[in-house]
Amino acid sequence: MDLDKISKLAEEAENEVAELCSGLVKFNSAHPDGYTDEAVAFIKKYLDEHGVENEVHASDPKKPNIVARVKGKGEKKVLWVGHLDVVPEGKPENWTYPPYSGTIADGCVWGRGSSDMKGACTAAMVSARILNEMKDVPNTVEFWFTADEEIGGGAGARWLAETGRFKGDVCVIGDGNGGGPDAPSIDLGCKGGAGVKLVARGQTAHGSTPYLGDNAIKKLIAGIPWVEKINDYPLDFPEDLKPAILDSIEYYRKTQDLTPDQEKLMAHNFYTPSVTCNIINGGVKTNVIPDYAEAQFDIRLTPGSHQLRVVQHIKKHVKDSGIKGLEVEHRDLKPEDTAGFSETPNTSFAHQFKDIIHEITGKPVNTKILTGGTDGISTSRIAGIPSLGYGTSLTGQAHQPNERITIENLVLGVKIYTAFSLIYK
Repeated sequence: MDLDKISKLAEEAENEVAELCSGLVKFNSAHPDGYTDEAVAFIKKYLDEHGVENEVHASDPKKPNIVARVKGKGEKKVLWVGHLDVVPEGKPENWTYPPYSGTIADGCVWGRGSSDMKGACTAAMVSARILNEMKDVPNTVEFWFTADEEIGGGAGARWLAETGRFKGDVCVIGDGNGGGPDAPSIDLGCKGGAGVKLVARGQTAHGSTPYLGDNAIKKLIAGIPWVEKINDYPLDFPEDLKPAILDSIEYYRKTQDLTPDQEKLMAHNFYTPSVTCNIINGGVKTNVIPDYAEAQFDIRLTPGSHQLRVVQHIKKHVKDSGIKGLEVEHRDLKPEDTAGFSETPNTSFAHQFKDIIHEITGKPVNTKILTGGTDGISTSRIAGIPSLGYGTSLTGQAHQPNERITIENLVLGVKIYTAFSLIYK
């Protein structure tokens, strides 16, 4: 493989990948709908124009997935997986540029999903095009663009994995922050969730006679701190994951501008659950005492931690509160279920992946556990394919207003996705 040639081809595609990213951002694929049909049509048009073999796979016609395939002369197959759905944009007035404008300015592409993770998707599109134009590609490469990652992969990676559509020797997850040219890193895995809802039930009454009712919102507010006590529960992740956790803490400490208190919390939540109450619903009218209210929590657990044990401790805390009418709801969990996924850093896959990133960037490559979840849970745990992550996103950009991606990172993604596909053996 001629790495100088790969770098040159990627750099020559700078405008192409920026324009593709801008175009993809313009399609609103935000949840709660999360429709990917327009984005998939956009990708398919590009692939067809460049003669790249592709297929659309869908369990829901509004949420299709698409795969670009470049056939190699050898027996090995490399997968790349990324998602096309995004989170809601929030209030438009908080954005410098409209959230679905795909504005190109100041060396960046701006808009919802640019960093998480339509930027990496467009880097993969250009990589597929470059590989398809080469002769004697050693490995078959499949680039999968999926739906529903932000809500667990139901019509996307989880469905693709459960139906046997993911087949390969190794998988690169294009999600997350790979550190760019200055602090490159690969993800050995990601945290998983507990999926907990706190429900409060009371008694309705007229708002002018509160003594005749039992206010569910009041109960809910009192109950939330009891769920948050799980923040101090020691997780039971595997002992051999401790070196990766220490590496992760050090990486985030160096690459994020954290206060001492934030550093302490970041490190703490690798050993304990992180817990945030992010959605509250309750009440029907200002003059009606509410008889129902609920709070939804995002509870993240280090890979290998047993989810049901965490949920059971949350239930105990809520019971200990003594607040009547509170209950904890959660998805079905078995005692053996564990959160997230992780791979060992000592495989040939990991060494080859780190080596090519080092060769491209000239910097030492760190390993870490990603704090958010990715489709790697589906590719690794369901499809059984060793999965490591490298994303093009910028630190702190995911799910934020003014989300953006540097064009420099997009070009770097093209280099890395193309080069690894060629050198893996």
